[in-house]
Amino acid sequence: MSAIFVTVDPERDTPEKLKLYLSSFHPRISALSGSEAQIEAIKKAYFVYAKRVPLEGGGYTMDHTSVVYLMDKGGKFIAPFNLKRDADTAAADLRRRL
Repeated sequence: MSAIFVTVDPERDTPEKLKLYLSSFHPRISALSGSEAQIEAIKKAYFVYAKRVPLEGGGYTMDHTSVVYLMDKGGKFIAPFNLKRDADTAAADLRRRL
């Protein structure tokens, strides 16, 4: 089983920044980025909302959907995975689906 993190801000999320960010998580999580057009295609395919929100004083943040998608080995969507529950319940859900 593996996990893939896909950026919604490829302009800011360089490979170096993604590597640093993901270093705080499990080492089997990979990061993907791409061109604006490629990211837009992924957002459309998975019904992801993302919008750049300006901050006072400059800069910006990203308002976006935060969903973990469970996929089968063939890449077919199975179900969203709720991260807002205790570890035992989440683990039981994963065991049931694997």
